[in-house]
Amino acid sequence: MDIFKRYIDQQKDQFAHLLDQPAKDATLFVVIPCFNEPDILTTLNSLAECFPPKRTVSVLIVVNDSETSVVEAVIQNKNTLDSIENWQLENPGIFLNINRIYAGSLPKKWAGVGWARKIGMDEVIRQITNSGLTEAIIVSLDADSRVSRNYLQNIGEAFDKNPGFNFFTINFEHPIEIQELNSREREGIIRYELHMRFYRNAMSWCGYPHAIHTVGSSFALKASSYVKQGGMNRRQAGEDFYFLHKLVLLGRYGNITNGTVFPASRMSDRVPFGTGAAMKKWIEGNDELYTTYSLVAFDNLRQLFLNICSLWDMNEVELANFFDSLDPLLAEFCNKSGTFNQLAELKKNCSGTNIYQQRTFHLLNAFWILKYLNFAHESSLPRQDLQMESIRLLHNLGIPVPTDISLETLLSIYRKLDVNAVVNY
Repeated sequence: MDIFKRYIDQQKDQFAHLLDQPAKDATLFVVIPCFNEPDILTTLNSLAECFPPKRTVSVLIVVNDSETSVVEAVIQNKNTLDSIENWQLENPGIFLNINRIYAGSLPKKWAGVGWARKIGMDEVIRQITNSGLTEAIIVSLDADSRVSRNYLQNIGEAFDKNPGFNFFTINFEHPIEIQELNSREREGIIRYELHMRFYRNAMSWCGYPHAIHTVGSSFALKASSYVKQGGMNRRQAGEDFYFLHKLVLLGRYGNITNGTVFPASRMSDRVPFGTGAAMKKWIEGNDELYTTYSLVAFDNLRQLFLNICSLWDMNEVELANFFDSLDPLLAEFCNKSGTFNQLAELKKNCSGTNIYQQRTFHLLNAFWILKYLNFAHESSLPRQDLQMESIRLLHNLGIPVPTDISLETLLSIYRKLDVNAVVNY
């Protein structure tokens, strides 16, 4: 029994209904969760305007709602299904194969974007199993996003040129020049994206080797890697963060910078995290986007991460002394979380420095870092001004910028940093 069939046989989801005929020869699948979305055709038109790749492309749109969804959302979902069907009739001969999936009245415990993404990705595995394929590409996109014309071609080429890679993150840019944004909204989306890019670059600066963006609309992976990782989770928000940071454990991955996703810059109440939620709070007067994590917290991590290899040569007493020498907040967190004991135990099960370093960062992973950052800032370390911390990080990276630099210019610099970053683990 191959890994795809074994995976599908273990799935018990009976809530989804495929409304269109699958494409038997598709090897590149774009999965789009869609809930109460009035603008799905913008995304479809953007995909249709892409340069056709060498692979046959299938787009799976998972229109979903829960047993507690308001009537208006359910009606919108029905209209969405109809509008997609009409779009197909109006675009005969398009290179995209469209599969509508309707997952209605999902149990409220798990209903949300994570489950919808899982339904779509699991359907990909089901289709390639039925087609007898040995591999395929699964692309994750959102129903309110547009893409560059080279998007599909460059995804296929990235996997063709790097057959050993498990997944790729994809460059993204929130549109900040569209006329629909007023000055408050524009500032909010700039701040939100700047925070995301500050966070990734601070993670990289402090020595964490898996500093990647985790954006649900901006990644692609092998079907085999999907099932090896155990499939998408059903989290109602943050599913992309948890999924991708588990996926790094499989090994090699990269970042596609010559194709771009343009996520919507609007407010939304669909999920409690992400762009829409952040923009909603900002428009309502919340000042959270003025601040970010203190660079001091990342500097404290830097003291630990840049000395990981040295830990291998330390005995238990030296290891204890090293942890005592760390910043008090970090040392306290390590003690309370049991990190010191876990690292000491890890040494007993590793054969050398390289494997020890690799497994150490499986322990001190993105989840661990986020817990530490929240612990530090909830204890005694105050959050800092986003603009000033972003400037300080650039100075630490050897990029001199004036203190009166604009937020927009800062974002432009960070975008270039991310495009030029080497993500080739």
